[in-house]
Amino acid sequence: MSSSSYTQSNPMTGTNIIDLSQLTSLTTIYQKLMSGFHITENDLILWQSLDQHLSSYQALFSGLGYNLIKDARGYFYFSTPDTSVTMTKTSRRIALFLYTLIEFWADKGYDPVAALFEQTLSRDTFEKLFHQNASIYEQIDITSPSDIRNEVIKRMVRLGFAKEIGKEYKLLAPCYRYIDAVMELSDKFSMSDSPLDDEDEQATLVPEENQ
Repeated sequence: MSSSSYTQSNPMTGTNIIDLSQLTSLTTIYQKLMSGFHITENDLILWQSLDQHLSSYQALFSGLGYNLIKDARGYFYFSTPDTSVTMTKTSRRIALFLYTLIEFWADKGYDPVAALFEQTLSRDTFEKLFHQNASIYEQIDITSPSDIRNEVIKRMVRLGFAKEIGKEYKLLAPCYRYIDAVMELSDKFSMSDSPLDDEDEQATLVPEENQ
């Protein structure tokens, strides 16, 4: 086998030879996906490499024990192997943040899901969100508007769920992984019930980061 190729044996399809020379961003992509990062067109070079050589990346990562997913809404990620475990602190914070943000935009008369991706988030937004939902945020150790920025939105940036634009932030397509679940839960619970209180019913979407 050439050092620029990888041979994978599959009992169903036979032997596959992957040309590693085509996977020019392999190391960077692997490191990002392993950290829980979601790759979007915001990371254009990485996204294009994945999109153009998806089957090769999937075969290679499958051989290493990872499941590379391409979501129809335009992003790539490693799926979590065990979806029955409870949410990490990071996942719970992101989910609750998006839940309160959906309510925030709906109360203002916007289409809440469209507004999530069209509107930018500023310090003023975080202050209003916190003061309207302080008792809920305190359940996940978010005790100030600056905590929303530092402990939630900045982690979302590091995981590919949001991007920073000057002093403001904008959400990206991978947030749909949470929104799908949040919208389902919103049909069952009122805000006062806090649908994310029961950890045992939640699945891990991103790995916990080092504190």
